[in-house]
Amino acid sequence: MARATFYNKRLLGHIDDTDFTDYQGIGSDPLYKRYKSVESVVKSRISPQYQSFLACPFYEDGNIFWYVDEWNNTPQKFTELSGAEKKHYTHIKDDTLKHYQETLKKLNPEEFAILNGALKYINDEFIYCYDEKIVLIAWGMRLDEEKHTSDGKWFKTAVKYDKKKISFDLAGHGKLETTIASIPYLTTISRNKGHIITTKDIPTIIAEEGYSFIGWNPNPVGHEVQEDIIFTAQYTKTNTTVPKAEDKEELMKVIFDAGANGVLKGGTSIEVSKGHILSKEEMPIVMANKGFLFTQWTPSINVPINNDTLFTAEYKQEFAQCNFSAGEHGTLQGNKVIKKPLGVTPIISEIPIVKPNKGYRFTGWDVNPLAALTNNKVCVAQYEKILPWYKRWWLWLTGLFSGKGCLKWILWLLLIILLVWLLSWLLRGCDSDVLIDRNGNAVLPIDRVEKIDQITQPDGTIHDNNGTITNIVGSDGRLPENGVVPPIIGDGNIMPPIVSNPGTPDVIDNRLNIYFENENAELNKWAQDFKRLYSSDNYQIIGYDPNVKMIQIQIPEGQRNNIREELPMKISDQKFFIVDESIMVLHGNKSQSTANKGWHLKAAHVKEGWNITMGDPNLVVAIIDDGIDVNHSMFKGRFFNAYNVFTQNRALSSGQGHGTHVAGLALGSTEFYSDGAAGVAPNCKIMPVQVFDNGMCTFSSLASGIMYAIHNGANIVNISVGPSFQGLNQLPIEEQIKVAQQYFKNEEKVYRHIINVANKKNVILVFAAGNDNIVTAILPECRLTNNTVNVAACTPEYKSSTFTNYSLGTNVSAPGEGIYSAYPNNSFKMFDGTSMAAPIITGTIALMKTIKPDINVQQCIAVIQKTGKDLDKFIPPMVLIDQALIAVKSGDIPKEPIWSQILDTGSIEHNDDITSTEQSQNNEQSSTEVNNPTDDYSALKDLLKQLKEQRDALNKRINDLEKKIQ
Repeated sequence: MARATFYNKRLLGHIDDTDFTDYQGIGSDPLYKRYKSVESVVKSRISPQYQSFLACPFYEDGNIFWYVDEWNNTPQKFTELSGAEKKHYTHIKDDTLKHYQETLKKLNPEEFAILNGALKYINDEFIYCYDEKIVLIAWGMRLDEEKHTSDGKWFKTAVKYDKKKISFDLAGHGKLETTIASIPYLTTISRNKGHIITTKDIPTIIAEEGYSFIGWNPNPVGHEVQEDIIFTAQYTKTNTTVPKAEDKEELMKVIFDAGANGVLKGGTSIEVSKGHILSKEEMPIVMANKGFLFTQWTPSINVPINNDTLFTAEYKQEFAQCNFSAGEHGTLQGNKVIKKPLGVTPIISEIPIVKPNKGYRFTGWDVNPLAALTNNKVCVAQYEKILPWYKRWWLWLTGLFSGKGCLKWILWLLLIILLVWLLSWLLRGCDSDVLIDRNGNAVLPIDRVEKIDQITQPDGTIHDNNGTITNIVGSDGRLPENGVVPPIIGDGNIMPPIVSNPGTPDVIDNRLNIYFENENAELNKWAQDFKRLYSSDNYQIIGYDPNVKMIQIQIPEGQRNNIREELPMKISDQKFFIVDESIMVLHGNKSQSTANKGWHLKAAHVKEGWNITMGDPNLVVAIIDDGIDVNHSMFKGRFFNAYNVFTQNRALSSGQGHGTHVAGLALGSTEFYSDGAAGVAPNCKIMPVQVFDNGMCTFSSLASGIMYAIHNGANIVNISVGPSFQGLNQLPIEEQIKVAQQYFKNEEKVYRHIINVANKKNVILVFAAGNDNIVTAILPECRLTNNTVNVAACTPEYKSSTFTNYSLGTNVSAPGEGIYSAYPNNSFKMFDGTSMAAPIITGTIALMKTIKPDINVQQCIAVIQKTGKDLDKFIPPMVLIDQALIAVKSGDIPKEPIWSQILDTGSIEHNDDITSTEQSQNNEQSSTEVNNPTDDYSALKDLLKQLKEQRDALNKRINDLEKKIQ
């Protein structure tokens, strides 16, 4: 992208890309390098008055230059405003952000991912204000504050403004001449300190009759701007005689401006006599842009021209509408009419959903509804009649068996053989349990897995079919026998309403999870009480998991906090607590590195470990993730009990390739070792568990996926998925520890239950520590440090990765940067993240369990810590697989983990855990401790705001002291 492409834009400043981190992106590219995609969403979905909010980036030699719309008044930093001006632009900022947040709710998943990434970090330090608008630079990224704490500077900007005000006093005897662009010179302009004034900066004066302009006092030409200054016009009186009209004809200059929505054909300026009225022949022809209609000139052309005049073309926007008709055999759900500016293309989410009547199938529209609206049109739904299956089958069968000759008898013989085989299969099935999925279909055998069905939308996009969101309570008021995890994306690919909170996970605004204290809780009674209290169809029970004693409710948007406060009082006869349906993220991303493929295999001593064991075919490792490439050659013949939590069968998606990459690191075959890709435990079985619906995972779907693995044969469970707390690394470590101790206690309570069940079954849970560069124990799942394995990431230089979570809550480390492994379509890619480090540990524990099947989680942690390679003081030792296996084989197993006991604590007391690690902590806490309706998200938001204000005040004091010293 060349800078010259920014038409009508002006350079505001630049930043150094090394000063920022956590770049949001599309694929492997950061968003600032994919600005066309961001601009496309903004131009098509954001109102014109707010489209200039995101500045235009241009990348060159490690710098990102930011361009904004041309300005009249010099842009000022939002944080430097004060008084009425600050209040005015605060209102504009609030309106702008509100519009963007409301728009996010209406986007399809692809558009949402792009715009949500651009808005992920909004820092007031990077907002500039001018001409009744605000613009944001450095969007889609976060300032790496560790690089700026030494000198007190939080960021670098390319343009430092020290503007001074230059005023021109006309002194009452003159007026400004109109420029050729028909914009009067301002009587006040702003210029940088040190600017040398030239004639280009000085307005031209037309003296009034009887006066002659002779200059300015003081003389502005060559003046060096140091402070605000006023230049006063100087005149002398004259005794001129006004010439008679017949002596000299006075000419007026007329300029024509096409405006923003058209072009002119013909001359753009003429001179006419004073008092002249323009004729049609003297006017240029206005050619309006597509979608606009020329209406008139402003001012009116039907009045005499007595001064130099600018005529501007005015337009009105033309609209077209598309009407939708359901036809004779169905109904419509959604818009019946779409009205758009002429030439604009409707988007897929605006097209109504067709619900065909029974016996008919919707086949499409008679007219393409996604074509640009060039005129009014009507789209009528088309259908085809569906013959009952038995009629279709009978027609085929009678045709087949009514033939002549020996072919007919051969077919009859084959039919008899088929019937005999079918009868034997049915009889055999009577002796075994047949699993049924959510739709009542038989589930594949435990050693098989298939690709999920996909739906093609009218715009050509393809989405996984993970079912529909619906009320699950039967007509008898009872919950279904088996659990139900509702999909996240709604019918018609509609995104749920999402609330974004800085420093905390995003939350689905119209869902809440109800978790019960008592293992014998009467969930059916609670469901009936809920529907009695909230009988409207706006309140539904859409999810249920008997393994964790959970009910999920769907409520009106914006009612989350009210319901959280009301429910415990309205249904008080059962003990329960409420957890928000937060959005989980993948802890791994495509790497920028392409070199040193397979370094992690050598660093962790994988091949040396294989000399001891390559794993047990009867040992099962679960991969809780976004799915898996079921046809990848690294996994051939080793699937066991695969599961999709939404469909309750073995139909899986390949997702974003994350689950495939993770499974390859833990369990991939050895055939690609020389290329740099292999699994640590290549002989063990793979249990892929999909908890993502079209790129999105929630707290409840993740919890259900982990519990499925624990109850269905997994020995080790890898979880490279979790909440994101991006932005909390701005807090001092003491404040981060307080967050871990005081917030998200209800989520912690759920994980305590899950971890307790896993420990009793000796199923080892391995969590990725996360990529937010914060204390790991902030993640609720990583607070019982010695009851789960929590994995940090290190670099090829054996240092802690810049992104990895660290310290409290972390107990082992593994390579996590530039990691090469499997990727969909039987390919391979490099990824970064603790997501990559975790499966290396998972594979190692699978090999340890092959040698000693009863080894427990604390022993695994202790062995890896004792035999691992020491790194730095921030994260525990890195696994050395062969040394760990030698220790297990020889029985050299420490009694307990040791790393947290030798951690360099400095001024902070780092205990073995945020909470006590006594076994009693696995017991359930009292409901009074966790049934607090306080909104942790709002509380953390307020905490971040408070700490920022304290930091700003401290910086101001430092700056004031520096000025006094100088």
